[in-house]
Amino acid sequence: MTGPAISAVMVSYRTGPTLLDAIDALLADPEIAELILVDHDNPAEIRTRLDQIAGSNVCLKLIRTNENLGFSKGCNIGAAAASHDWLFFINPDAKAESGAASKLVAALSGAQEPAIAGARILNEDGSEQRGSRRRQLTLWTAITAITGLARLGMEQELVPSNPIAVPAISGAAFAVSAEGFRTLGGFDDGYFLHVEDIDICRRAATVLFVPDAIIHHAGGTSRTSRFFVEFEKAKSFLRYFWKFNRNPGGRVATILAAPFLVVTIMLRAIILQAVSLFRS
Repeated sequence: MTGPAISAVMVSYRTGPTLLDAIDALLADPEIAELILVDHDNPAEIRTRLDQIAGSNVCLKLIRTNENLGFSKGCNIGAAAASHDWLFFINPDAKAESGAASKLVAALSGAQEPAIAGARILNEDGSEQRGSRRRQLTLWTAITAITGLARLGMEQELVPSNPIAVPAISGAAFAVSAEGFRTLGGFDDGYFLHVEDIDICRRAATVLFVPDAIIHHAGGTSRTSRFFVEFEKAKSFLRYFWKFNRNPGGRVATILAAPFLVVTIMLRAIILQAVSLFRS
């Protein structure tokens, strides 16, 4: 290990076989000093394999909650168990290229704390995934993104040659100092799933997108109901807007927009489920 010691934090709930590939990639990276895996009730066969890996590699630390406590709470649990000064949060269905975590940490050198650096996340076809770098989230941008009229992501813009400041990055892969994470109070665990990454970016002093820190993200591998996921997304949007739109006008706008957001998101879930069934 040549750079700062990094604690990787991963939260898994019935992720599937991609989890093992994600773990292998992290344990093969010499800059990752430890991997803390918060196991939210994975299947027995996966747990057996995790025990085997942990038994042969002291860098893997398992924390078992035995229930799905959500992404935010799981990340906070993992961060609390970390031993090192830098935290690298990564999804369980994401495979980090070697050195990605250390590039994120390097980008944070000299940044105003609390600071967050997000990776460039790629789809399986090599294209940049939506949400790697994002514009500011407002009621209007949420509505236009959900209806397909616009995108929150900046993935269609040119890839910068160096780290750049952005309003938000994806929680699928990012680095933050342990001290900075504590200063932020960690993730708001009132979010069960989705939007927690935009929330923590909103509270940070510096948010950077680091284009040469590459993560390959399969996405959508968790064996969880699509309707459950989309309903949690709708709840998270409303929590975010209620939290940050504190003035009377903002609160009224959130209340008026709430039925539209919920109905539109759930309708989209129905359409996506129907398309999936038709293709299968």
